Amino acid sequence: MNDLTILIGEFLAALPTYILNGILVTLYWLADSASALLSIGCGAVIMRFVDRDLQNRAMFRPAREGREVMMPDPHTAQTLTGIVLALWLVSQWQMGAPVPWIGAAMWLFGVVVLLATRQQQVTTLWNIKSGIAIYALSVIGSRLYLTYTSALSAEQWAALIGSADSAAIVLSNTRGNVTTIILWALWLVIPLGYFAMLLQQLLLNPISLSAPVAAAHELIERYRIRQ
Repeated sequence: MNDLTILIGEFLAALPTYILNGILVTLYWLADSASALLSIGCGAVIMRFVDRDLQNRAMFRPAREGREVMMPDPHTAQTLTGIVLALWLVSQWQMGAPVPWIGAAMWLFGVVVLLATRQQQVTTLWNIKSGIAIYALSVIGSRLYLTYTSALSAEQWAALIGSADSAAIVLSNTRGNVTTIILWALWLVIPLGYFAMLLQQLLLNPISLSAPVAAAHELIERYRIRQ
């Protein structure tokens, strides 16, 4: 009985430490996965509100002779968003900053543009998905290239170039130059092109002065009415 009491006392004394360690582990995990969680949240918003609304409008058929026309919904828009989101999550997995946060910013800005615009939502949505998909494929391609070139040795290039010393110099210079181009593309060129494209789409049509958030409100209201 005394041993049990001692064990319970030791457990209760150590319990705050266990709880604190659990909280810290959770916070560290959230901080490490914040960009991916933000991307998932933005993807979920697009699928639940924008994709569903556009898909329903695409499948709408007027009733004939009082009979309601039922069309099977293939969920094409939601499926495409899920594929792009999965592709992005795979591409940024265990990758250091700033690429994961750049991708999360692309998702977030895409949601903002979709909720702020009324016109050409189909085109805007396609541009968002294709832009993020291109960025994800670029990230995957760059990671494959860097992994492949890091495994090459000067001896493997010697047969093509002539000597191991010359091959080492060429390999080092080539890897450094291409890596610089990759960084410029992933950090600036592709993201800036994406943001500029969506910004142009956002400014293409003037925002209503009387109800600047009407597009987002109407979208959510249509979703609530259907529920």
